[in-house]
Amino acid sequence: MSAPVIPLDVQARETKPRRRWRGLVFVMLALLATAAIWLVWFSSVFVVRDVRVIGVTGSPAATVLASAAVPLGVPMARLDAGGATARIMLLPWVGSVEVRRGWPSDVILAVVPRIAIATQLGTGRGVDSSGLAFDAPGPLAENLPAIDADGVGLVAAVTVWQSLPAPLLAKVVGISASTRDDVELVLKSGAKVLWGSAEQGGLKAQVLAALLQRRAGVYDVSAPELPTTQQEKAG
Repeated sequence: MSAPVIPLDVQARETKPRRRWRGLVFVMLALLATAAIWLVWFSSVFVVRDVRVIGVTGSPAATVLASAAVPLGVPMARLDAGGATARIMLLPWVGSVEVRRGWPSDVILAVVPRIAIATQLGTGRGVDSSGLAFDAPGPLAENLPAIDADGVGLVAAVTVWQSLPAPLLAKVVGISASTRDDVELVLKSGAKVLWGSAEQGGLKAQVLAALLQRRAGVYDVSAPELPTTQQEKAG
């Protein structure tokens, strides 16, 4: 038995309402999208009302806040996070920063400050673990070692300093370098250690530990396979 044939005029009458409905849905979606864009990008609903700093407190936090110069009242979506980041990174003691949007109206400046592991002799600047000298936002910690070096020498000196085993580190009061290959240590006894480059640090430390059994003014472990001492003292 064959299926009934629906006249063309009936099909057309049934298709028109569906087309009108689809058109209405499209218009509604377009209106909603336009309203959402206006709400987020241009209205006063989602605007910056508070900017706060985490990672540092006190005067350093105030300095970060001033450097970021994030304007209040600007829509969150139009916040220039890149510009704020660049301005904060101009502070020499800032290691990194992340500008976060805390919807609906907060901006968080998450700062990681540089930590001084030493001081640069004669400058009052701190030196971080990468060998970078920087002006700290406040007083440096007491009893930090003094490093007499700059540029590549400073990087080499910091690398050596961080590689020293604790027993040897406790005997060292100063370190210097003018190149990457002439690092020198100054011991509490007043003796000098010619360390050389940062290479073979473990072997040099072992050789030096053995040499320290002898009293000398200079210990040379720059070539650890052929160590020498100078200005040996009796007793």
